Amino acid sequence: MTTDYSILISSQYQMSSKFMAHLANHIQKIEDATSLINDLWEYFDIDLAIGKQLDALGVILGQSRIMSFQPTDGSSATLDDETYRLLLKVKVAWNHWDGKTQSLIPIWQEIFPGGTIIINDSLNMSAVITMYGSFSSIIVDLINNGLIVPRPEGVQYTYDFGAGPYFGFDFNNAYISGLDAGKFT
Repeated sequence: MTTDYSILISSQYQMSSKFMAHLANHIQKIEDATSLINDLWEYFDIDLAIGKQLDALGVILGQSRIMSFQPTDGSSATLDDETYRLLLKVKVAWNHWDGKTQSLIPIWQEIFPGGTIIINDSLNMSAVITMYGSFSSIIVDLINNGLIVPRPEGVQYTYDFGAGPYFGFDFNNAYISGLDAGKFT
């Protein structure tokens, strides 16, 4: 792109190597700034960001990397990039959640592909949330501390990590089964 501008310079100035070097230096700064502006969205894409970029997204979303609890496995309360990225995605999902239990299921499946969530509303401002999937100990800690599953204000959640299948009629899969195999909650 520097040559695009340098060919526009009249011949009397093209002979001056100092002028052309000076001009190329300024044009290069403009090209670098343009390149940065074009790529800036990439640096703060939640799927591509790392380190300080994730921290900046955390400030925007209101979620710190440092947890207010000590993980049960004794690891650091400061989340690694992968876990923090997942927590930030959860925070974005919370901001888009409409508060209905049926809309929580697709959000859950997007965050934890292959995982399943079953919400059993007790109709007394409490619910049992049963989750199936493969969760690391830090994810279990985040769930138990109310940082993963969005919860309507005033509703108490009890978390259960599935060892199903649970009892239910007209289903026979890994999560819900009939009288012989299904367990009662």
